[in-house]
Amino acid sequence: MKGEFNVNEYWLGRGRNYMEEVRTPPDFHRLQERFLLDALTRCEMRMRRVLEIGCGFGRITKLLADTWPSGDITALDLSPAQLANARRYCGGNPRVCFEQYDFYSGHPFPGGDYDTVVAIEVFLHHPPEFLTRLLKRLAGVAQHIVNIDWSESWPWPLPEHVWVHDYPKLFEEAGLNCVTFPLPEKVDGKQQKLFIAARELSEKLRQMEHQAQTWAATSSLSQPDEWTSRLSLATTELRGLLPAGARVILVDDCQRGNVRALGEHTLIPFLEKDGQYWGPAPDDETAIRELERLLREGASYLVFAWPSFWWLEHYTGLHNYVRRLFPCILENERLIVFELKR
Repeated sequence: MKGEFNVNEYWLGRGRNYMEEVRTPPDFHRLQERFLLDALTRCEMRMRRVLEIGCGFGRITKLLADTWPSGDITALDLSPAQLANARRYCGGNPRVCFEQYDFYSGHPFPGGDYDTVVAIEVFLHHPPEFLTRLLKRLAGVAQHIVNIDWSESWPWPLPEHVWVHDYPKLFEEAGLNCVTFPLPEKVDGKQQKLFIAARELSEKLRQMEHQAQTWAATSSLSQPDEWTSRLSLATTELRGLLPAGARVILVDDCQRGNVRALGEHTLIPFLEKDGQYWGPAPDDETAIRELERLLREGASYLVFAWPSFWWLEHYTGLHNYVRRLFPCILENERLIVFELKR
């Protein structure tokens, strides 16, 4: 249950391997980064002193440091493993200071008088009642808060570590105004948005938001995309292929694609722990060992959905192992299905 979920415990564990995860297509990360830099540059936002929260392995940290080389960046993360990765990734830049920080501790943020707080795909990992308090605290140390996240309902059950927020409402509750900019592409049907919040918004930001709204109203973002039809077709294919009652290992990263409308089957996320999705495998040996465990526990089919086809290239040992031992009974641009029988 969400109420019992320990955010810190989850991220301390997952942080050990997060840098190796290919959670979102790299092309989308590049789009996200270009959009962020374009927005910050166009609105002429001050980036003299920046506080980045949830910096992870430093992907955005390095981007900001390279773009504003005269700025000072304080980058925070809960995970010591992530911070070590970030220091290496950023090459020991003397203008970047990395510090471990627990949002839930209530301790003051290091430093103050920041121009901008940056949080990229961070707020979705915290519940709304906590996030309102966090935003109020951040507004006390910086002029602007910039975040990119999903902010509309997902068409499948959310993982335990994800909350989809109404950011304009949360910013309002924190005493802030905000402007919203939709990114120009979706990720498997989900729309990300960039939010910039402050107590007082500049006329430049207001004008930029109006331009973005005008563009979105006339763009393909308002048109149906292929994701919904692909999901529907994949679900139909699995219903026709798999016998009722089958225990099915579903590799779909538990966040995108999510062929979930299969109530007559038992769907097992991969990797799995205590019935919950536990992230991608750290290596081939772990993936193979977990597959064998689930096979012993009665799994009869292994399904790779299209959002996770990257597994077959990244985990070559697992891929070769499965191809060698199990028959592939369906393979197309949506699904690759193996029957787990020898």
